[in-house]
Amino acid sequence: MTQAISGTGCSRSVTITRSLDLIVLGILTYAVLASGVLREWAYPFGQNIYDEYFHAILDGHLDLPARVAQLEGHYSPDGVAYIYHGLAPLITRFVFGWAWPFESFSLAPLSVWIWACIGSFCYNLAFVTVAAPHLEQLGERGVRLSRYLSLATWFCSPGIYLTASTAIYHEPVVLTYAATGVFVLVWAQAVFGDWPVWRTAIPSALIAAIALHGRPNVAIGLYLATVLVLLLLAKTSLRTHWLRIGLALLILGLSGIGYLTLNTARFGSPTHTHGSFLKSNMQYGYVFWGVEKENSARASAFTEHGRFNARRIPYNFTIHMFDLPETRLDLKAPRDRLREIAQRILAPDLGFIRSAKPFVGMVWLWPLWLMFAVYAVTAQRKFWFRMAIPLAGGLATTLVTLSYGTVALRYKTDMWPLLSLLVLLGLFAFTKKVARNPGSFAPKWAAGACLVFGLFLTWSMATGFITYQTGTRYTPVWSDEQCEFFTGKKNFSREDAARICSPPRIGG
Repeated sequence: MTQAISGTGCSRSVTITRSLDLIVLGILTYAVLASGVLREWAYPFGQNIYDEYFHAILDGHLDLPARVAQLEGHYSPDGVAYIYHGLAPLITRFVFGWAWPFESFSLAPLSVWIWACIGSFCYNLAFVTVAAPHLEQLGERGVRLSRYLSLATWFCSPGIYLTASTAIYHEPVVLTYAATGVFVLVWAQAVFGDWPVWRTAIPSALIAAIALHGRPNVAIGLYLATVLVLLLLAKTSLRTHWLRIGLALLILGLSGIGYLTLNTARFGSPTHTHGSFLKSNMQYGYVFWGVEKENSARASAFTEHGRFNARRIPYNFTIHMFDLPETRLDLKAPRDRLREIAQRILAPDLGFIRSAKPFVGMVWLWPLWLMFAVYAVTAQRKFWFRMAIPLAGGLATTLVTLSYGTVALRYKTDMWPLLSLLVLLGLFAFTKKVARNPGSFAPKWAAGACLVFGLFLTWSMATGFITYQTGTRYTPVWSDEQCEFFTGKKNFSREDAARICSPPRIGG
């Protein structure tokens, strides 16, 4: 394994250096998208909520004023609002928040930009690490191919569309994108580089611990992968690795205890992570304020079939993979027909499964990465064996994500780690074949066509996200009149309404 990558140190730095202009272009493009300059008047929904959350925690509170939480809050019967989103996005607030001018600017754009850049850079480095030993044999042609790989990573990956929206939903997703980027890079070094497996234990535990407070569904797979590594180390030599195993378990345990404690503080139970659509001790804001009915199609599906249901996996996989893209072409009729047929065959009795805009299937969004993933079947068995642990984690995350009651573009990001691990296997086999047959025409042209198509579709989705979950109907906080309107509908007393509609901590 070490011999296969022997000379990679120089090769890898050269290829990354030769791609620096593309990396800088990617960083700047992400900055433009995250800054909102292309958004003009539109306000991203909930962009300021984590800023307010940061100040609430400094004040010793986990709840937020209704004027801040708005419909995204989850409310107790007396109108106290909590959000279900994890605490991990507060990391950037604790780093920069002490000097940040919150009164003038939300920190969300900076936060989204940082995590997206970290994620894309780590994935870029992982892919180049695997491809470099074979590409270096091609000289300047190999350098050009590595540059195409960097171009694809920065402009045909989740990073670019995640930066296009700074709505509250994206901060936990893009933070976890960064965390899984580190995870994939670690395993690229372990499977194709010179890292012994024991070196993955502590990084994997830290990544899983952070992801649990960003995207718990992703953390399930990361926890599984970490535990499998620890079991392997214990079987290999418990005497040698006992301290490492103990430290990793401590990291996982503390994060898990913190997560359960936080759930208890917000929702009254360690196993409750979300308010209910029905009347309960904690109710979803849309229903609590009467904007959505308790028996709406979405609410009924969640109530009857659960938020996560394994029987949704075949249908959700089909839509995530093959849904027709939302472009200038009018594809609404065939898209609706595809979903109708898929639901009738794959999910006939599971009720409403929501699809959120912008619509696109992975075969259109990531054709290059899927081509490499398919090529993974040609990888040597020894690499599949070495990759078994992270693949098991990635598969667990993907299955949990596919069982959820909503299909959305941002959820594809949660499945990106599994795809990327398969890409590592496929890239190694693909570049090996290209190095052995540099005159071969078909593979390079197929990859080039997939790259061009992916660039177009990914940019189209990114520009679609610029205006998605944004608009004049969204504001940083409810006005006093808006809040009084909702509390009046709930027949709260004047005293309770004043408490519920207390001013925000920023600009209040």
